[in-house]
Amino acid sequence: MADEAALKKARSRLLRLLGLRARSRQEAEEYLRRKGFERDVISAVLAEMEQWRYIDDRRFTDEYLEYCLRRGWGPLRASLALRAKGIARDTVEEALARHYSPEKERALARELLAKRNLAPGEEPDRNWLRRQAAFLQRRGFHDQVIRELLQEYCPFLEG
Repeated sequence: MADEAALKKARSRLLRLLGLRARSRQEAEEYLRRKGFERDVISAVLAEMEQWRYIDDRRFTDEYLEYCLRRGWGPLRASLALRAKGIARDTVEEALARHYSPEKERALARELLAKRNLAPGEEPDRNWLRRQAAFLQRRGFHDQVIRELLQEYCPFLEG
């Protein structure tokens, strides 16, 4: 059985951390482990936090995807970031289906590309197209979406 003082201290530390922003279960567990708490204390505190819904990976995933959309991240980058935070693959896929429709992904990528538009009267050349494609790939958009958008700017581009 875990020491009550250790439980109280771990609970307090984790609540302070969760007061800054929501965390995934894995992030909370790693935080408590770095702070030197024993496994049984960590397990007990995490179980309490999940029971009280202070830690909820599904809710965290939805909130994080809203953040990703505000930042202009595509579904691939958002998915990788969530998986790195310890969110289960099926939870990520369900949330991505709710937040990123193909139309929404195209609209977001189009909006980002419009901000990087060419100067008036300037024509897109291969270097410009290559830079824009790399930019959208880094942002985590699917190749098909990138190809479609770049063809809008340069219709003679090979498929």
